[in-house]
Amino acid sequence: MPIWIRKPQEQEGTYQFSGTFLVTQAVMSSLTPEEITAIYLDIQLFVHDTGGVDYLQIYISDTGHKLYFIDQCNKEMMEDEKFTEEMNYCTLLFAHEY
Repeated sequence: MPIWIRKPQEQEGTYQFSGTFLVTQAVMSSLTPEEITAIYLDIQLFVHDTGGVDYLQIYISDTGHKLYFIDQCNKEMMEDEKFTEEMNYCTLLFAHEY
């Protein structure tokens, strides 16, 4: 099983990765449920420790594959009166799917 490492973020942000968690079919068929869960929990811990992160988090495997974990709503967007829960989701996908 590959080891996935989160790269340092290039920018700061207030994204929480707290919405509905979506995973592309390609990721679901290539990674184990344990790998997907580990990446999700890593983001949750990172957000908890920092209070917010950049919308794009990149994971690289020891086999050279690259994942993008993208959040749609930052803290300010979620505090807006027009915000609805349907807007709040985050997606795990391979870089080549972007």
